Amino acid sequence: MLALERQVQSLRLELTEQHQRVANLKNELQRQRDAEDARLADAVRAQIGRLMTNAATPMAHLLTQAHLLEVDGKPIQAHDVLGVARRLVRMLEDNGLTLEGQVGATLPFDPNRHERLSAEAALQAGETVVVKFVGASYGGIICKKAGVARP
Repeated sequence: MLALERQVQSLRLELTEQHQRVANLKNELQRQRDAEDARLADAVRAQIGRLMTNAATPMAHLLTQAHLLEVDGKPIQAHDVLGVARRLVRMLEDNGLTLEGQVGATLPFDPNRHERLSAEAALQAGETVVVKFVGASYGGIICKKAGVARP
């Protein structure tokens, strides 16, 4: 009987140690998850910081051009504004944005990538359409469908 009581006591101690080991492993796993979450958040912040830094100059130029035109009443050349806008688009493309379609392009209608601009008539998949507004995607996900119409 004494031997069985010692064995039970030994098993209880071992069980307590195993529970403590499991608790320690759970705590370590949570610490690792928290550290990885923080690392990912830092990486995302850094990437967004680079994106904002790259966008800052063209944005400042656009706002200056708007001020010159709207407040100072000075004429702004359209090609100057378009030049800044193109720099902004290139910067977004350099950071992963993909333009979908090209204005004036004729192609088959794909409802997953295109939206019709006229509500008058429905378009069928594969029907020939003309791109009026480019679309955009990021990481393979469509952010904005290309605007299309019948030719």
